[in-house]
Amino acid sequence: MVDPKIGGVLISGPRGSAKTTLVRSLSGLLPKQPLCTLPLGASEEMVTGSLQLDTALKQGDLAFAPGILARANGGLLYVDEVNLLPDHLVDLLLDAAASGINQVERDGISHQHEAQFTLIGTMNPDEGELRPQLLDRFGLMANVQTDFSLEQRQEIVAQRLAFDDDPITFSKQQAKADTAVTKQLAQANKKLLSVSVNKEMMTQIAHRCQAADVDGLRADIVFYRASRAHAALQGKAAVDKHDLDVVQDLVLAHRRNEQFSPPPPPTGSNDGNGGTDNNSSNDKGSTQNNAGGSSIEGAWGALEAESITTGEQRLLPINDTALTRARHRLSSFTQHTTASRKGAHRSARWLSLQNPTSRSLHWYNTLSDADNISQYQADGTRSKLHFRSKQPRAITLNLVLLDTSASTLSGQGLAKAKGVIKLLSKQSYLKREQLSIITFGSDRVQTLLKPQRAPKNIQPLLDQIHGGGGTPLAKALSVADNVIAKMQIKQVDCKLTLLTDGRVQGLPSALPTHLQQAQLLLVDLETNQVKLARAEGLAHALQAQYVHIDALTAV
Repeated sequence: MVDPKIGGVLISGPRGSAKTTLVRSLSGLLPKQPLCTLPLGASEEMVTGSLQLDTALKQGDLAFAPGILARANGGLLYVDEVNLLPDHLVDLLLDAAASGINQVERDGISHQHEAQFTLIGTMNPDEGELRPQLLDRFGLMANVQTDFSLEQRQEIVAQRLAFDDDPITFSKQQAKADTAVTKQLAQANKKLLSVSVNKEMMTQIAHRCQAADVDGLRADIVFYRASRAHAALQGKAAVDKHDLDVVQDLVLAHRRNEQFSPPPPPTGSNDGNGGTDNNSSNDKGSTQNNAGGSSIEGAWGALEAESITTGEQRLLPINDTALTRARHRLSSFTQHTTASRKGAHRSARWLSLQNPTSRSLHWYNTLSDADNISQYQADGTRSKLHFRSKQPRAITLNLVLLDTSASTLSGQGLAKAKGVIKLLSKQSYLKREQLSIITFGSDRVQTLLKPQRAPKNIQPLLDQIHGGGGTPLAKALSVADNVIAKMQIKQVDCKLTLLTDGRVQGLPSALPTHLQQAQLLLVDLETNQVKLARAEGLAHALQAQYVHIDALTAV
């Protein structure tokens, strides 16, 4: 609030952590700045502005009716659950945030106005990531910590209950503290431009941003502004190292690109999983045979967990038949307009009264239509209606089940599988698709990545994968089924990729309920000289498309 040019703030934290309460309290501290809320279900007309219907109907003239961006000009624009904001609204925010101008060109209207606002967003990270383009537009990001002590929890609850019982009295008790904060903000605003940042501090900022391997120079600029604002808030005449330390995580938390070292692999039999990965002298011979690929079963589970590097990237085949079925399932949601940077919004269809439909009426297009306006002025009736096309909340989920059992270590099967996942993640990121990764090995199933927008860099996660132990495929399929069942979005086009060598603990009789509609591809990781072809039989049992990993094209 001291320097709006910082670019706003994103507050990330679990549900029930008072994120929204914190944001709304700003309206009491800054009474001269409007706080406008952008609902998730807002239409494009509500955000950018639209035709003034009263003027159009009564006078036949086109006039502009301001939207949310106009009302937020010079104040705060708040988006709750901003990570769930539809893409076409995200595009509108990006345009306005980048230029500070809201440009409206449609329905016979050509209008522009200033849209200088401080963007504030809140989100629950468990519900998915934010689009990278919008994430970088937030100057600062604060992670809410909820590890309160027992005394703190009781105090928080007591204060909340006291407010609910008597809001007026509670607010009067806090008025003195609120007034002190408001006065501190006002003084910091006046002092801001007089706060100096010397050469040493500028060098420190550059070093810290370079060490975080940030993209571009926006982080450097925000770092400079945030440290200066913090110094002004503290009444200082110059920025010092303490100011840099305070704002560093706020500036870099959502921009870091540095590589993290993977955790060390578990050793010995103490894996903490309750498995049967106990080595013994009796197993050494069979283990060596398996390493050479000559034994059928042996003691794969007896091998210690091993760290595997990522192999070359390999391109997955496209199942045209499955894609055709997926398109057919969505055929009722046709009549899409061409996607553009303004958003891939779906236009209303033109229908007559003689062709009734169950779809909802599009009031804006109906009332603003020139023919309807003329007829309404003539005899007070309208002959035609516009209806909205259905807009399903449909997403594409790339669900990966990776076999990390000890048998995949032979012949670099697991390393090659990591290369497949790395390229799949890159493609999902570019297509704005969601990705989830579930590993099964060492007699346990682990959700490595919950369903979310594919990360920009998947390598740190891949480095955490280690091979070893048994192969609980049936349990992995059950976990994957629960993942889809718990997703809040009803229309999910799931592409399930199962990477395994087929040496599983019992063949599942059928896919679980929610996976039966998925597009299923099984990638065979078996690379031993003596091949058992179990993965091919597993693909047949699951009615999945089959491909051997060595048949995939390396890119």
